[in-house]
Amino acid sequence: MLMTRPQAWRAGALAVAAATVMTGCGTATGTEEADSSAGGGSGAYPVTVEHAFGSTEITERPERIVTVGWSDEGTLLALDVVPVGIAESTFGAGEDGLLPWDRERLEELGGETPALISNDDGIPVEQVANLAPDLILGVQSGLEEGQYEDLSQVAPTIPYLDKPWQTEWQEQTLAIGRALGREDEAQGLVDDTDAYIDGVAEEHPEFAGKSFVFGTVTPDGQLAFYIAGEPRAEVMKQLGFEPAAITDELDVADGQFYGTTSMENADQVDADVMVMWFNTEQDRRDAEDNPVFSKIPAVQNGGYVAFDDPAVAMAMSAVSPLSLPWAVDKFAPELAEAAAGEA
Repeated sequence: MLMTRPQAWRAGALAVAAATVMTGCGTATGTEEADSSAGGGSGAYPVTVEHAFGSTEITERPERIVTVGWSDEGTLLALDVVPVGIAESTFGAGEDGLLPWDRERLEELGGETPALISNDDGIPVEQVANLAPDLILGVQSGLEEGQYEDLSQVAPTIPYLDKPWQTEWQEQTLAIGRALGREDEAQGLVDDTDAYIDGVAEEHPEFAGKSFVFGTVTPDGQLAFYIAGEPRAEVMKQLGFEPAAITDELDVADGQFYGTTSMENADQVDADVMVMWFNTEQDRRDAEDNPVFSKIPAVQNGGYVAFDDPAVAMAMSAVSPLSLPWAVDKFAPELAEAAAGEA
């Protein structure tokens, strides 16, 4: 199975150590210390957020937020809110367990490092409860309904909005902004980030209309590509690329965010640009040493991009208003070479 995101190799694809109870969530700008209130806006409570399992009512401004989904912490930090606990990242993170864009923002805000929550063996409800949260976010996640119900016994919980692992970052940002009573600020953040990505697309007209696939090779040797609605695919579309026809022909299991095809069908991957990530350098070598892999048209035509930096792969997987500009700055030059057939 491709990337069950709690697993190590899932991290490059779309991540939640012993936790210490930290101080309350906060807002901060520049070097100011985090305020004791997570909100900092003027939104009225209660507010209700609709999601896949129904709706969640939040009766007062949250002050201790825990994230168990991908990139939820990045959205909070972009809104100047420091959570008390975040999903641990085992791919692309530094020795401190933090992703580089999260670390940079924490340093800017002057907030304390959140507790790291590992969900490799499922959501550790007791560990989450020990942080005494008043809001739990799993907006970009694959939370099962039973897990949602367990977490809801601890604090109001917001899971994915429609489909697991397929909440677009814009929707994620607006949902979190609503929970914080800061919808206007969240909309502004979306608008600013969209404008940045649109600006990159304008700087690279060669992206427009080029077909793409974005994916990896599964442990059993199949090619796996993300489908429409998955955050990585949506970012590529926003940059001007169009999904390759093969993405409509993939075998997609119910509820999944990717589809697969046999490596024997490599010559049918009809994309101008193919972006791939690999969990390890050895995984990449194994794929590229496969003679069939070399038959992929994008590989033959200079349109193949492989992520060498796990942090960039993670930034394109755990998409947020923090990670997206960070990733695109590093990723766009490689895409430009691939679009020109010079990768």
